[in-house]
Amino acid sequence: MKGDGIFLISFVLIMILHNVESKRMSFEEIKEALQPIKKICIDRVKVDPKLIENANKGNFVPDRKLQCYFKCMMLMTKVMKNDKIVEQALVQIAEIMLLEELLDPVMKAISNCRDTTLKPMEGCELAYEVTKCYYNYDPTLRFYP
Repeated sequence: MKGDGIFLISFVLIMILHNVESKRMSFEEIKEALQPIKKICIDRVKVDPKLIENANKGNFVPDRKLQCYFKCMMLMTKVMKNDKIVEQALVQIAEIMLLEELLDPVMKAISNCRDTTLKPMEGCELAYEVTKCYYNYDPTLRFYP
């Protein structure tokens, strides 16, 4: 079962990278590509999908499972490692995958939330706070489903 999940993630990431070679993606396209990872993270942390839906609308509830869902998404997309945000990975993903017109606003959001990403926090809490920071900076810049 675990091997199947790793295969699925690898397959999705390969497909995403393959698409990147042919075109850059909008947030909606990235969210769609990340749907299988979302399902894996929901199953893994047992978060109520309604909490994710509400967070995507700006209603961030300090629920442990929701926090760990964001950590799972960040780990699976390689922007978090050892309970720390890997800003370089975030920048590289943005530069490679995003449509040109989205790149500048995303880079500004990364810069704006840098202090949050550097805070010494436990991984689930950090992922939640960083996600919240990006949302509060500009709700249109979300790419996690």
